[in-house]
Amino acid sequence: MHTPELLSPVGSKESLIAAVENGADAVYFGGTLFSARQYASNFNREELEWAIDYAHARGVKAYVTVNTLIKDPELDEVCDYLHFLCSAGADAVIVQDIGILKLLREQLPQLPVHASTQMTIHNAEGVKFLQEMGVKRVVLAREMSLKEIKQIKSETGMEIETFIHGALCFSYSGQCLLSSMIGGRSGNRGYCAQPCRKKYRAGEIEGYLLSPKDLNMSQHIPDLIEAGIDSFKIEGRMKRPEYVAGIVRVYRNLIDRHVEVPSRFMVTDDEKHTLRQLFNRGFTTGYFFGNPGSELMSRKYPHNRGTRIGMVVDYEPRNRMVSINLKAPLRTGDGIGIGVRDTGLTVKGMFIGKKIVNTADQGSTVNVPLEDEVETGEPVFKTYDSLLMATLEVKNIIKIPVNMSFIAHVGEPVKLRISDTENEINTQGSCASRAESKPISKSAITEQLKKLGNTIFEAGEIAFEIDDNIFIPVSEINSLRREGIDMLLQLRLQKWKRPCSKPIIHSGIKHVKSTRPILAVNSGSIESFKAAVDGGADMVYIGCDVFMNGKPQMKAPRVASLQSHASGGRVHVCPAGHTWARSREPAGFRSGASTSTVAPVDVAHTYGSPPYVDIAGRYAPAGAYVSMHCGGHDADERRFVEGDDYRHAIEYGRKKGVKVFFSIPRIVKNINEISNFFSPQRTQSDLSPDGFVVANSGVLYHLRRTETAAPVVIDYPFNIFNRLTVEYLLNYSQRVTLSPELTLKEISNLTSYGSTECIVQGNFPLMVSEHGLVRGLFPKGPGEVCLKDEKGFVFPVKTDRNGRTYILNSRELCMLEYVPDLIKTGVDCLRIEAGTYDRLKTKKITRAYRDAIDNCGVKMKCSDFGDHTTGHYFRGVL
Repeated sequence: MHTPELLSPVGSKESLIAAVENGADAVYFGGTLFSARQYASNFNREELEWAIDYAHARGVKAYVTVNTLIKDPELDEVCDYLHFLCSAGADAVIVQDIGILKLLREQLPQLPVHASTQMTIHNAEGVKFLQEMGVKRVVLAREMSLKEIKQIKSETGMEIETFIHGALCFSYSGQCLLSSMIGGRSGNRGYCAQPCRKKYRAGEIEGYLLSPKDLNMSQHIPDLIEAGIDSFKIEGRMKRPEYVAGIVRVYRNLIDRHVEVPSRFMVTDDEKHTLRQLFNRGFTTGYFFGNPGSELMSRKYPHNRGTRIGMVVDYEPRNRMVSINLKAPLRTGDGIGIGVRDTGLTVKGMFIGKKIVNTADQGSTVNVPLEDEVETGEPVFKTYDSLLMATLEVKNIIKIPVNMSFIAHVGEPVKLRISDTENEINTQGSCASRAESKPISKSAITEQLKKLGNTIFEAGEIAFEIDDNIFIPVSEINSLRREGIDMLLQLRLQKWKRPCSKPIIHSGIKHVKSTRPILAVNSGSIESFKAAVDGGADMVYIGCDVFMNGKPQMKAPRVASLQSHASGGRVHVCPAGHTWARSREPAGFRSGASTSTVAPVDVAHTYGSPPYVDIAGRYAPAGAYVSMHCGGHDADERRFVEGDDYRHAIEYGRKKGVKVFFSIPRIVKNINEISNFFSPQRTQSDLSPDGFVVANSGVLYHLRRTETAAPVVIDYPFNIFNRLTVEYLLNYSQRVTLSPELTLKEISNLTSYGSTECIVQGNFPLMVSEHGLVRGLFPKGPGEVCLKDEKGFVFPVKTDRNGRTYILNSRELCMLEYVPDLIKTGVDCLRIEAGTYDRLKTKKITRAYRDAIDNCGVKMKCSDFGDHTTGHYFRGVL
């Protein structure tokens, strides 16, 4: 049976020992540089080499995170760092930055690369894209289902790693700019301030509205193994060593239990308790079994809940004492939390009646000193179990058995052979002599050879080949043992060391920019599209992540009729002009018609991928109606690219001499949803777009495999931060959109390496989430939704046609007054994000930027459009 690797987080030396001692097959940790957990302890270079050696000496693999975006001035430093990691013997580096990935494959091919979950890989084509680049393993987006993972594994054969336990992000990893925009601390650079764990208000609802529960797949180990996942990853580089010890121990037992006797797999009550007690915000299986909706979220508890142990029965303000009725034991030294408060306390003393006690059993009522007043009936949680933690203390107890052969003949050097079954060393000392009085015995030699102390070895069998009546000083035996053990350890480590050459950053080909930038507008409706064209845009983007709530959007295609399949009475929907190919009816829903055609209906796209179907006020159940093929075109495909609006837009742009690019959503789980749109027949037709704006690597890979020669613009979700990424992606595109986290100065350092684009205006998403936030909070549909944070900033929330959530910035980006500075950087295209604009605003802003570009000056100011920000153009990010 396939046995997956158990991969443990390591944030400190103690956590590393805990992971190894409790059964991890591999560990991952970061250095003080370029690690996505900059607030973890991490390791300096000396400690990194020690950590790699510590793991390897014990047969455990060591992966090092280099999973941040790298700025151009940091390239020389990262080259030196990667050279060090390669030479030190890291089993792999975990990487987010595409440019760094390219550098590694070209100049350090002996150092394996794992693609970080920060790369947002969520389809098979995205995996193939990385496979072509030489990636050994892909850490998939956490929003993937087991069915999707199985399909990817089957199609690609790539090593797949998934998270199975620990904290979840609200946003797709690598697609979150919220932390950086509100505080300058970029999650893409390892400094996430965790805004998803903060309190927000939406209408009358207040709570931790972006805080997911913790992932826990302990009861589904058989399903994960059956899916073919190669590595089970535990989240938690910020967690304490005891957490690492306990979680690794439980999952080690679960994996081994299933592999040994699959039919007897179970999670014991003690294991369930350990997982709950060590850390939880409530548990979820995430997206492994489909979209869990509101069950994903922990809106009341953003911090560790531990286990519920009782309830407040009284509070005495005068004595500052809380009375708790216990449903589980409590000890001094335990930590408790009460209600939904952010803070807790360590129990330093407690009373039963007037008696001081150190332990209290289930059923007892105890009094505990507490400064803050609490309410009767509030739940009490144990957040720290001192007894459990004591059992998880970090120890060096795992030993590697070694066999020894001791050879001693009079007048010849004493020899010692040591073997760990995989490696063997031979060492020799001084010559043995004949004993003048008392010869040394085998038992005396054995006693000295077994003294392996704090080494990782323990003595196994010891064989002898010695003369009778022989004398060897004890000091000589000890010296041989120490030298031999040290030689064996070095031999175990040396096979992981590599001769590596330091990568070199080449100067690259620089281009002289002599023309002013063009103006592009990303529109969100047909009205906005026309306004952008009329306002003076050189290029307009349509499609993309069209929002359903709020402003107008491209219309959903109209469905001509319901057709009844010959099997009798089942409803199947096909748009006008298409014939039925395959479908599945909504569960428990029938048309009530025996004829093949009934009255026309509309498809109303709502929460989740399946649409509702409205027939005389009757609705198919949510989630029951699945995508169907009609005339060869997928229903999801029609959402993206079909409809008269798109054809009209292309015709309108052509008449005005404006290029029209179709913008593909950044999340496309199944490329087949849109693949027909890229066919040569379409892309060569008169009504095809002039090109495509691509936001994920899977779509880019698919386009490269088609026969279309349509131009491509790489969009900002690729997180382009340095010249290496610019140069690589320009091999497959005519222009790349730089990261919104770069400053003007940083942009000016990149523009000479090829054609670049920058977003200069608009309110673009800071988060994209698979979770349907709006529907989860307001099932009946609230219209416009905004999140208000504790500082009073208001963030608009939008939903697309797939039910995904987009959280926009509290203020619109505006660089109108700095257009001359932008032109000086050499950027080739300035983009307006008009996805939330109406016709009038789109036209007004487009004309303002047109004038600013043409006249190298401004007639209007950003303040004319309301509250605004200059983003990171002048402040940058950590």
